[in-house]
Amino acid sequence: MSTAQLSFDIDALIHQAAVETVPTWDGAPLRYHEQYRTPAELDAAWERWQFENGSFGCVPYSHMWHSDKYRRGEEISIGAHQHASFQADARCDGGRFGGPEHDHADGELPNDLIYQFICSRCRWHTISNSENAAVEAWHDHVLPGWRDLPVVPKKLAEHGGERTKLARLQSWLEEYYPAAWQASGFPIISERNTYGTRHVPGGSPWGGYSLSDSVLRPGND
Repeated sequence: MSTAQLSFDIDALIHQAAVETVPTWDGAPLRYHEQYRTPAELDAAWERWQFENGSFGCVPYSHMWHSDKYRRGEEISIGAHQHASFQADARCDGGRFGGPEHDHADGELPNDLIYQFICSRCRWHTISNSENAAVEAWHDHVLPGWRDLPVVPKKLAEHGGERTKLARLQSWLEEYYPAAWQASGFPIISERNTYGTRHVPGGSPWGGYSLSDSVLRPGND
C-alpha cells in the first residue's frame, strides 16, 4: 500500500468516526423535498449533508436545496418581507450520478432544475421549475401592483454601468415611476428583445430585479 493510499484511508476512518459521533439529525430533510423551511434550516441541512457525504458532486448527488445567493446577489428586504433564493438539481439520470447508492424511486423527483424563493418573515415560499415564475410569484407576494409599472425603454435599460447612461435612466425613473416605488429592493420593468427574457437580480438601480417585459407581455419585443 502506498503512503498516499494509507493517508487517504486514515483520513476516511477519522471522518467516519466524526460522523458517527455527531447527534442524530432532526432538521430539514437531507434530500429533495417541498416542505416550508427557513433559509437557515435549509443551509444547515446542506452543510450536514456535505459533512456526512463530502462536497464532491453534492449538488446532483443530494438533490438538496442550496443557496443561490452568490449567483443572484444578496438577499432583499422590503418592509416586512425578505427574499432568499434556493435551487435544487432534482433531475434523475438513472443512477449515473452516485452509482448504486442513488436509490430514489421512479417518479420521486421532478426531474428538473427547481427554484425556491422564500419570505421567511411571512413563512411563505414558492417552488417552480421556472426561475422567472418564482421571481414573479415573490413579487406578487411582496409588491402587488408591480405588473403595472411603466416599462423602461430598451436604450435606457441597457446602460452597461456607464455613468452618463445611468444618470439618464435615473432621470427617467424619477419622472415616470411612482415615488413610493423608488426605494431599496424595488424592481424596474425593462424593455427586452426576444432573447433577453431572464429577470435579472440586482438589475434595478435600487438593488431589486430588472424584470423583463418580454416575459410579462409575450409578443412585445
